[in-house]
Amino acid sequence: MVSSKRHIILWILAVATFFCSCQYHLRQLEKAKELYQQGLELSTDNSVAAAESYSQALLLLDRCDQTLPEVRRLKGQVEDQLGTRYWKHGLKEEALRLHLDAVELFRPLHDSTLLMNALRNAGRVAASLHEVDQAKQYYDESLAIAIRLNDTGSANDLLLEIARDVAMEQGAYEKVIEMVAQALAGGARPDLCHLTLGMAHYYLENDPLAIGYLNQATQSDKAGVRMPAYQGLYLIYELQGDYPMALQCFEKYNENMMQAHKEQRNEEMQRIKTDYELQVQKSTMQSEQKLKSVYLYLVVGLLLVALLGTLLLLRQKTLKNKLKDEESQRQLEVALKKNKVFVTALALAEQITASTVDFNLEEKEWNDYLELIDMVYGDFTKKLMERYPTLTKTDLQICSLTRQGFSNQVISIMMNLQTNSYARRKYRIKQEKMNGALDERSFEEIINEI
Repeated sequence: MVSSKRHIILWILAVATFFCSCQYHLRQLEKAKELYQQGLELSTDNSVAAAESYSQALLLLDRCDQTLPEVRRLKGQVEDQLGTRYWKHGLKEEALRLHLDAVELFRPLHDSTLLMNALRNAGRVAASLHEVDQAKQYYDESLAIAIRLNDTGSANDLLLEIARDVAMEQGAYEKVIEMVAQALAGGARPDLCHLTLGMAHYYLENDPLAIGYLNQATQSDKAGVRMPAYQGLYLIYELQGDYPMALQCFEKYNENMMQAHKEQRNEEMQRIKTDYELQVQKSTMQSEQKLKSVYLYLVVGLLLVALLGTLLLLRQKTLKNKLKDEESQRQLEVALKKNKVFVTALALAEQITASTVDFNLEEKEWNDYLELIDMVYGDFTKKLMERYPTLTKTDLQICSLTRQGFSNQVISIMMNLQTNSYARRKYRIKQEKMNGALDERSFEEIINEI
């Protein structure tokens, strides 16, 4: 009899525990929904508060049943919105992680619209990180979904973004023109379309069309669009020798640059970023157990012991490594002198004739040459990319040959360019990719000081 009563009591307790647990998860889910809606309302006026609402919503959702479709959908929406806030504050790597996590949450739910938007956001962030291949993958999948949904507005906007962020970076300017023309006809933003078309024609050296589109872009109500449009016009007129027009465009470029800075409120955005990081950190710390602090101290202690041991080993190996480094440097210089790119350039420098132009350099030989340049000149190309991240592989080849002191004539032959075309190419690298408008040094001075 006692045993039977005990079983009944245990059964009642189990049911009550289950009921309380369900109620608890439902309350967490409802509160997370409220915070998500609050974040949406705050997004336009107070980015910091919006991010804080999304962060708190994520903490609540982590306590819910992750197998429920409703939980997965809301969590994906929150992460996608939070990723957008991160990206606007410059936290690009974290933003990409959030958008991709949202993508994986949306896939099994078969919600095409949410998946399309998350992929588009992931493409935008990947492009800002100069991960062009990744950006193309995310954009292409998003565009395919937009076409399948017959969402012409999103499809045209995506065409413009793919043209600007992917095709333009790849140098496929004819493809850029084709895609942007289609987007413009479909109703995409005219000012961004005109700016992109103008720059594509500029790179194709079709100056009349470039001038026409860039002039249309200068009619935009956004200083951030007018500024690069005037910069492109300035470069074209300067190359054409029309210095009065070039000066006028340069002055307009400076005016709009100042206006764009005001619109962006850089100092305010930096403050928002700092405040936001602190608030997210505080929110995360409040949700963690105090036991993690003990683990942290233990890890730090172990790291200190490991560091002391490493320092002792390094001290013993310093002299030996110094000798090895000197020998390695000598071997690298010998290897460089055997590299086909270097040998070809050296031969051209000594004797340039019609026969010397007949040579073929494989991509692997160029790759080997750039690796040797990095070894001999202390990561020269890596430092260039850190300072000027928009440089292409061909730009790096030109910079490396310049670093070794080869003449313009030699480099133009190596690049299979006419001397005038090479001079124009070098000028564009400096002006457009090395802050030439603000740097009075010559191209060679910039290269040799790295």
